[in-house]
Amino acid sequence: MNRETTNVRLRVTSPTLTAVDIEAKLGIKADESWKIGDRTGTFGALLKDHGYALDGVALYTLKLDDHLRALTKRIAPVAKKIGEISVSAKVEIVCTMFCKTPPPITFTRDDVRWFAAIGASLDVEVNLLVERNLPPAQKKPGLFPPSES
Repeated sequence: MNRETTNVRLRVTSPTLTAVDIEAKLGIKADESWKIGDRTGTFGALLKDHGYALDGVALYTLKLDDHLRALTKRIAPVAKKIGEISVSAKVEIVCTMFCKTPPPITFTRDDVRWFAAIGASLDVEVNLLVERNLPPAQKKPGLFPPSES
């Protein structure tokens, strides 16, 4: 991956509430969900919690603020219900960025109040993209047949 992207999602995990339970409470179908015992990652680790996730619907190339606003707009009608769920589940706003240089990351006072109102913690993951300058391919003796003139 060499392209800069940003994604913001609401992630709810719980040892007792399933994605189906959360979906029923919020009335919004999950963009991604999982169950205890599902396998994840390269090594197939077993998940210890049920999970439900909603993504902010914005272009991947937009700034973090735009993605956060898109998620806020999507879940604003059910913010109170998310706050109620946060009593028995872990609610997180997960911001994932792949970028060439570290961007400025700021949250307004209203953003912080909103996170608190829905009982959410904030997880910001910044992954720096490294440009690899590979030397030009060189011909090695013996690997190519001699050219015929």
